[in-house]
Amino acid sequence: MLYRLIFFILTFLSFIKANAQGCTSVSTGLIPINDLGAGTYMGMTGGLYPGASNSMPAAHKTAGLLKASQVQCLSFNGVPDAFNGKIAWLSIGMSNTTQETQQFIPIANAYTGKNPKLTLVDGAQGGMTAQIISTPSHPNYSIYWSTVASRLASAGVTNQQVQIIWLKAADQALGSPYMQHYDSLVVRYKRIMHELKIRFPNVKICYLSSRISARYATSPLNPEPYAYLTGWAVKKVIADQIAGDPSLQFTGVGANSPWLSWGCYMWSDGSTPQVANPSVFWNCATDFLTSDYTHPNSTGALKAANLWLQFHTSDPTAKPWFLGAGCITSSNTGIKFHLSGFYAGNDLMQPVLYNQGVTGANLQQCDSVEIQFRSPSAPYTLINSVHTVVSTQGEITILLPFTGVFYLVVKHRSGLETWSNEPVLCYGETFYNFTNASNQAFGNNQIQLDSTTWGFFQGDLNQDRSIDALDFLILEPDIQTGNSGYLVSDLNGDGTTDIFDYLVIDASIVSGITSSVP
Repeated sequence: MLYRLIFFILTFLSFIKANAQGCTSVSTGLIPINDLGAGTYMGMTGGLYPGASNSMPAAHKTAGLLKASQVQCLSFNGVPDAFNGKIAWLSIGMSNTTQETQQFIPIANAYTGKNPKLTLVDGAQGGMTAQIISTPSHPNYSIYWSTVASRLASAGVTNQQVQIIWLKAADQALGSPYMQHYDSLVVRYKRIMHELKIRFPNVKICYLSSRISARYATSPLNPEPYAYLTGWAVKKVIADQIAGDPSLQFTGVGANSPWLSWGCYMWSDGSTPQVANPSVFWNCATDFLTSDYTHPNSTGALKAANLWLQFHTSDPTAKPWFLGAGCITSSNTGIKFHLSGFYAGNDLMQPVLYNQGVTGANLQQCDSVEIQFRSPSAPYTLINSVHTVVSTQGEITILLPFTGVFYLVVKHRSGLETWSNEPVLCYGETFYNFTNASNQAFGNNQIQLDSTTWGFFQGDLNQDRSIDALDFLILEPDIQTGNSGYLVSDLNGDGTTDIFDYLVIDASIVSGITSSVP
């Protein structure tokens, strides 16, 4: 027994010596996961998400947007309350996490656009590892979770109001085998997800972060490559949820986890910035406590907190509730598009209704359209439909008495049915602009109108989702007779059907343009 103790002490001391270089430490040679691409580390492929990509798969993103749309003000007992309710955000994790949270909360609360109904609570605690947080039999497990409950109460919120979690957790390394450490962390992250769902039944989203750099660490607590491996463990857990791991089910009966996403990938090889995100780098002399070069000092923690703030104000699943003006129960959805035949240049369309002699029409109105809101997944069920008039600026605004995630579909009497490129979160103030890029429409199904403007194809006169000879059969008689008035065949919107309208449709017939739908 004494021999084993002596052996452990000698090993421990040699480990400290080997890692006691501090600011003289050379590069680890490790590559940030988001810079690795198709490269590998210990057989694991780079990229924050599956497929060596830093972009979230579309279906998982849509699911996250839907979860974000469900975040709402809740009363103390978890009932929707748009007047007195609150949205609670909670950090979970260890010493580094609480250091960063304590810097994040004041700068977030001072941020001008922050939702006044959002309460931020630091639930992270020093010395509380992933093992402790996820293991009921551990003597400090109850201490951790009772402290979380106490901090929520002190902030004036309850477990029922917690809907957003920020998790940054790690385990002590102390020389354990690298992949054994990684495997254990993956298992413990999944257990933590179960804890979150049980303790906070209304939790919708959990963002996960890796540790910052440990290149300069002088302590065996969690040096490299263990800090690096926390990022790989986060990637694995998120990838497993995307792949349908039943232990990470986030919807339906039996849901046992929040929806998971990267928050910030915070690791770098010390002072060497990430290529993918050059804002992420950690200087030995300015960002770490000199006691161990493992924990950030106030400067390093503030740097991490600013990365968190940048995330909350830019990520599409975070912006709606973080930047909201209060308790969101509706959506004021703005949409901008142009119909190619009616386009007059300078980001304007013809006043078609006025030109066609429609009673009551004015020079600021273009034409009547139908806007459909469809389910984001097959069979893309029609949820709501609104008939309105688009302005000559190509803009409309629709007040929805609900929130959600939808494909936006624009239908016009002579326009080709056009869908948004992806499902759109309609929550609070929403704006979707089709005109600034071809790929704003599903399948890039737009025509370039000028150097900076795109528009919908026009000429589907029989509304069969195709511009072809059948549409010309409708157009031709009106051209021959020179008809005028409120006519579907008036493709350039000048009030009369003539040869100029044929020029709108000709190229599309030759090309065989059809609607592009999911």
